[in-house]
Amino acid sequence: MGSGLGLIVFLGGIALLLLTFKLAYDMFAVPARDVLKLQADKTLDIAGTGSSLTNLIFRVLLLFVMALVSSFIANRGVTMYAASGPHDVAVTEETPADTSAAT
Repeated sequence: MGSGLGLIVFLGGIALLLLTFKLAYDMFAVPARDVLKLQADKTLDIAGTGSSLTNLIFRVLLLFVMALVSSFIANRGVTMYAASGPHDVAVTEETPADTSAAT
């Protein structure tokens, strides 16, 4: 049961990461002049542009936090899966070298 839950949590974290990347792609696909509300035939409105820039920075930071949290969730799923019990993993044992024969 633990390995199934760990796998579900991992896939949920991956889904959140994909959603974050999709949101970032959609946000960065918009030209900067449209985001900052710049128009070629009008004078620069410092207050409006500053507000738009602040909003853009906030959205980028929010995307960063979303990516960080979703990667933590995926990592937690991997940890839960690994801690749930033995899995079919090949383990090789190494024998220590005999160092007394060298003297």
